Amino acid sequence: MKTILQLKNVSIGFNQILYANINAELKEGAFVCLLGINGIGKSCLLKTMAGLQEVKSGEVYIEHKALKSMDSFDLAKKIGIVLTEKLQIDYLTVFELVSFGRAPYTGRRGDLSKDDKKLVQKVLEDVGISEIGKKYFSELSDGQKQKALIARALAQTPELLILDEPTTYLDIPSKIELIALLKKLTQEKKITVLLSTHDLDLIKDSADEFWLMGKDGEFSSGSPEEMNSSGLIANNFFRSGSK
Repeated sequence: MKTILQLKNVSIGFNQILYANINAELKEGAFVCLLGINGIGKSCLLKTMAGLQEVKSGEVYIEHKALKSMDSFDLAKKIGIVLTEKLQIDYLTVFELVSFGRAPYTGRRGDLSKDDKKLVQKVLEDVGISEIGKKYFSELSDGQKQKALIARALAQTPELLILDEPTTYLDIPSKIELIALLKKLTQEKKITVLLSTHDLDLIKDSADEFWLMGKDGEFSSGSPEEMNSSGLIANNFFRSGSK
């Protein structure tokens, strides 16, 4: 199975290091959930992996190529990211928004070819929002907005999709639907999905692997069964006061 991303002795942070010496890898088509208490650095780690935040030390590799050696367009062809912040986007239809995902391929002018438009339409269908392609993003429900942002990332045709707390603003039915969609992408499209979440009950039957940023500074990974039976989840997550 192909390795999509590797972290080798990676330390992350801003003015100071938040978390150090992370070693992990992501395989093609895996559904991986990142866990840890609030403020430990989960969002920082995801942004670092996507090239949005500088690596403090160590190396991130994308298919065995150092992330720091890749330009933004090449990186955007490999990784799509959806952050947790609510976006205020006016006067853009869903189709137009998703079309921005083709930017790494369309050049400076950003003109969409017929093939680009077909791909955008196919992504809308895959995500289940083709019927709202002409609606304005500002008119959508929270669940529809999240799907539109995922569709924009998928229009980049990435091999890895990173999501930071994607279910935060969603109601229960929308959460379930979103996790089912992400699992489908890993199974049918072989896209690797990494998401941070506090909804353990929601993802426990979907995740192939848990990544845990422990309170003691130790990074752990393994199957949900292994992580639960070891006591790591209970000790680092449920007793931490997290949501």
